[in-house]
Amino acid sequence: MRDRGERRGPPPRLERWLRARVPDGAAGRDSVTGDLHEEYLDVHRRRGRLTADLWYAQQAVLLGVPWIADAASGRATNLLAGLKLDLLASLRGLRRQPVLVAVSVLSLSFGTGLVSATATLVNGAWYAPLPWAAAERMVDLADTHPTRIPAGHTPGTSLRAWEQWRAELPSGLFERMEASRRDWLPIRIGGGTASTLRAERISGGYAELFGFRPRIGRLVSPTDVRPGAEPVVVLSERLWQTVYGESLDALGSTIEVDGRPHVVIGVLREDVRAVFDAEVLLPLPAASPEDDFASRGVQVVGVLADGVSVEAAQQAVAALASAMYAGAEELDGSWSASVTPLRTILARRGVPATGALALVLLCSIVLLVAALNLASLLLARTTNRTRELGVRAAIGAGKARIARTALMDGLILASAGGALGLFVVALARDAAVARFAAEIPSWASFPVDLRVLAATVVGTTATALLVSLLPIVRALAIGKAAGVAQSATGHGRRSTSRAQNTLLGGQIVLALVLVTASTGAWANFSHASNFDRLGYRWEGLTAAVIEVPSEGTDPTADAAERLGAASTRHPRIDGAAVTRLLPLVSADRRDEGTTVRASGTSEPIGGPVVPMSSRAVDAGYFALTAIDIVAGRGIDATDTRGSEPATVVSEDAVELLWPGRPTESVLGETVEFARGEVRASFTVVGVAAAVIDDPTAGRGRSDPRLYPSILQTPEAVYGEGQPILELRVATSGVPLTHDEWRAWVPGVMPGAGVARTFELEQVLRQWIQPMFVVGALLAGLALLVLALVAIGIYGTVSYRIASTRQEIGVRLALGADTTQVVRSVLAPLVRVLTVAVTVGVGLAIATIPVLAAGGFQVKASGGATLLIVSVVIVGATALASLGPLRRAVRIDPAQSLRPE
Repeated sequence: MRDRGERRGPPPRLERWLRARVPDGAAGRDSVTGDLHEEYLDVHRRRGRLTADLWYAQQAVLLGVPWIADAASGRATNLLAGLKLDLLASLRGLRRQPVLVAVSVLSLSFGTGLVSATATLVNGAWYAPLPWAAAERMVDLADTHPTRIPAGHTPGTSLRAWEQWRAELPSGLFERMEASRRDWLPIRIGGGTASTLRAERISGGYAELFGFRPRIGRLVSPTDVRPGAEPVVVLSERLWQTVYGESLDALGSTIEVDGRPHVVIGVLREDVRAVFDAEVLLPLPAASPEDDFASRGVQVVGVLADGVSVEAAQQAVAALASAMYAGAEELDGSWSASVTPLRTILARRGVPATGALALVLLCSIVLLVAALNLASLLLARTTNRTRELGVRAAIGAGKARIARTALMDGLILASAGGALGLFVVALARDAAVARFAAEIPSWASFPVDLRVLAATVVGTTATALLVSLLPIVRALAIGKAAGVAQSATGHGRRSTSRAQNTLLGGQIVLALVLVTASTGAWANFSHASNFDRLGYRWEGLTAAVIEVPSEGTDPTADAAERLGAASTRHPRIDGAAVTRLLPLVSADRRDEGTTVRASGTSEPIGGPVVPMSSRAVDAGYFALTAIDIVAGRGIDATDTRGSEPATVVSEDAVELLWPGRPTESVLGETVEFARGEVRASFTVVGVAAAVIDDPTAGRGRSDPRLYPSILQTPEAVYGEGQPILELRVATSGVPLTHDEWRAWVPGVMPGAGVARTFELEQVLRQWIQPMFVVGALLAGLALLVLALVAIGIYGTVSYRIASTRQEIGVRLALGADTTQVVRSVLAPLVRVLTVAVTVGVGLAIATIPVLAAGGFQVKASGGATLLIVSVVIVGATALASLGPLRRAVRIDPAQSLRPE
């Protein structure tokens, strides 16, 4: 054996590599490698082995790389030529089957179109660029509490906290920190009657941060928020047009806001209304001594400095807030603060993550059903090409070529369906945005960008692979057998039928899930739209939310008396009732929120179980709302100032306050309200029927209420703040308009303003509108999936009849009747249907909670619903099988027995 140091020829591995790359042509590899070997020995003799090895390596690369490139180019050329031939062959074959192509492309376009639409929606909410310069570094700062703040809710913070954050947070953490607060303020223009309008108070740099522009004049600047600055106001474009007729004389004029004169410095463009849905903009004042950490409502937006992460800002803000709030008497020790990207806050409001997941799940079901349907059709097409694929295998086609042949059909159809679906989404996007422009915030955009394209491509590719998987397996099996003489009615047909049964079963399972969800959504909507079950009058009532002056000892009682008396004199008001909501619980302060103590009980009721829908009412309330009094009496004209305080309690409140007591037995009991040092005791004079405020509430739920007399409820029970009353009226003829309310109320009570007006029926219908949208969406998807399943059943039964045509002909020739033929065809389908329905019911029961968690108001289905849905699926199966079965029983035995 020769030692490595004694080697005289080129490196063996390099020489073998070169020989493998040199083609065996006219100048064969032996000649090339032999010449190089001799030259290597010459270089080795003259300059040494190391130099010779390097020289040989250089020559090997120079010779081998071009040959490698040529070989790769040849293989690529051959591959492209093969792909072209396969593509043309698939196109020719598909052209001869226009029905298959049309059904496949349309069904896949629905599925991929839904995927593209969902991707567009989610991308617009969560990823599309925001229209502000520093949007990616904008964050929302808000107070947090482990139990008192609902998940996903942003309560804002207080002016005092915002000022301390700006002053005490480490420098270099935020570039800037701006704030805003929404208020309802009395505004008087030109000496007319004051009206309560929505106002937005903003810090000096807020408008600049969000890039807002004035129509005329200027916006609020940092100089306007300094102490002692002249009070200024910016009008909305709508208010400017309504009051000033778009006159430039508005600039420099004076209007009265909250009792103080303010100079008009500009008009805000209408296109920012989605962010500032207010009639006036005002400077945000500094915190006053009365402002404490519990006085929330300030929305704070910060811009992180370059290089500062959200996590670093979160740690700093939480540490400072916890230290600030720990010593606050108005708070418990669990309050802190959080930093959340503004993009996340906006996205949660538009498309919550759970809702996006549920949308993806629903659209994936439709796409998957379409894919399974197409896979079944392509599997039958592949089986029908048995002889063609067998010939290809016999003349030398490899596995890759045969698999590529089967893949090409699925790739063509999936690509066509995906392109059509994306095209439809792109066309429909502008129309949808225009249709819902009023509901879409100004920051939202829905581009069909690379993310949407990527989602569509991924969905299309996954669909192509899914629909081609079984056809590829079947094609490889045919190629392996080289089945030139294989019978079309042999084992291949039977295996194809079994695979089609499996695919059809999967479609039925998915359809059952979606139809069950749709049925549950419509059941919920039907239940919610039955307003008669709410327990109060809802037709023909109009209400106005009125802010009344807080002067006097009992402003609520004074306003209730004046509004009630004036309503009886109004020519178009047939009945009226004045109420005020009782703030029986609060998440802001430890000592805020009125507790309730019932006579005969040891502990007061507070927290989340207190009757939060309670309201103080006047003598006309029960007559107007038609709420039944089941025991005792309602609040009437005798329950006025100076008489014994009276209250009515609802039936469910009786169970809450006096568990197990008969309804009539609580008459004469007392209910005490306690708010801080204030105590107010009321005698129960009546029991009212239970009512439901939220029409979307589940079955069996109601809202416990207490109805004390509004004239006998001490003002301190309501807490601080301007009294806000609701005047609900029944009118003869056309209801009062908002402008009529705004003209009439200040005449009854100077200084009062109408915050908003509404018709009760419209409010209830708006409340259930999301349930209708969910129901319509699920119903549309369910109908689409049922149609796809019907197509799949039709194709499966048709294929089974076509593949067993000779067998059916033999049966008929031997005297079999139509019942036996139908039974032989339907028996496998019945087995598939039985298994699929069983599995589908279980999956539907498991899927409904996922959709409910995603914001889709879908009730859990009971046995009756699942039975109905199963019957619908079976009925669809029967209808889809009817046509092929009619052809089966009409088969001519003589023609079916002819050789193919």
